Amino acid sequence: MTEAYITAPQSAALPSTAAPWPRIILIYLIGVFGMLVVSIAVPALHGIAAEFHPRSPAIIGWVMSIPALAAALASLLIGAMVDRIGDRPVMIAGAALVALAGAGVMMAGGLSTLLAWRVVGGLGYVCMVVGAVAMILRLTQGRQRVAALTLWSTVIPASFIVSGLYGALVGPHVGWRMGFGVHAGLVAMLGLMARLLLPAREGGARASRLDGLGAVLRSGGTYQLGLCFAAAAFVQTGLVAVLPHVLGMTIGVDEAVVHSFTLPAMVANIAGAALFGVLYGRGVRASALGFGAVGLVLGCGAGLVLLRMGLMGAVLLDCGMMAGLGILVGMWALLPLVAPSPASMGATSGMVTQITLLGVLFGPPAAFASLGMGLNGLLGFFLIGGVLSLLGYPVWRRRAA
Repeated sequence: MTEAYITAPQSAALPSTAAPWPRIILIYLIGVFGMLVVSIAVPALHGIAAEFHPRSPAIIGWVMSIPALAAALASLLIGAMVDRIGDRPVMIAGAALVALAGAGVMMAGGLSTLLAWRVVGGLGYVCMVVGAVAMILRLTQGRQRVAALTLWSTVIPASFIVSGLYGALVGPHVGWRMGFGVHAGLVAMLGLMARLLLPAREGGARASRLDGLGAVLRSGGTYQLGLCFAAAAFVQTGLVAVLPHVLGMTIGVDEAVVHSFTLPAMVANIAGAALFGVLYGRGVRASALGFGAVGLVLGCGAGLVLLRMGLMGAVLLDCGMMAGLGILVGMWALLPLVAPSPASMGATSGMVTQITLLGVLFGPPAAFASLGMGLNGLLGFFLIGGVLSLLGYPVWRRRAA
């Protein structure tokens, strides 16, 4: 693999200068608010359950994760669309869909209608994030690319920080519907900023690259990296969804208190992702970081379930678990290593996103189902996620030439 291969995702020529960081920050914010399609539901789950009285607790888990259904089904095709027509138009179209879906959820009169709009939001979300990753790859190279992709890997915890702060400070006072409406308005604003401030790809639309799409489908590394991320997302979204219930059962903590310490947990998650970027950039092997992360996740998860350490102990264990998961998602920096060609970066990003979102899709309902079997069931949930994350080991062993 050559340096040109790694750093030229969508054009034959390398960018002549580094991309301005304000543009990268704007792309990152688009990713964060795209991911909020999933996480904005967390502080709303209690209110939705109280209003619609679902037959099973698992249905409430689906309210959070069902946007990932559309995303998991469509990410690869959307990635191929990015390769063909460009990242910016796909990203802007996604913002429009997310804004429309947020307004629909805000006005939903029944649970089925709400879930349908959540699926529409998921389709918009995947357009936003796949387009954003492709744009980062197009605008950056070398060390800036590693730094930008490491930053990108924190969009999930950053979105949960935003939703956690909203849930602790605002949500209890305005009702569950308002969060979706505010999110819709902010995403519409970001879509407009993308149209005005982010550069379009030179050359306009391109011919379809079905050969590149086929190469992505045949790439073992794409599946391995995607499954590693899916396992991390499975554990992370499941933990966030059930943690208020777990701590209510074990140490009697109120749900609003749990939302308040979402902030330090997600800061720990971001710190884990940043740690991967720093250490990997200094030559530490990804495999050593990966095994250490899995051990940290499983150890802290077991402590969270089995130990009764009080509120501060629970916060520390939650933060440790999130730090380990952050190291795993920090491996977005390895994405260029699994792309079959520079021209297929969009499809590769879409495929990895598609696989990752299977974890987002099944994590919350699986966590609720495992909790229904008692705390030992939740321990099994963590163990399954930790073991599955080791599927990324073949990619962890690779090194950029």
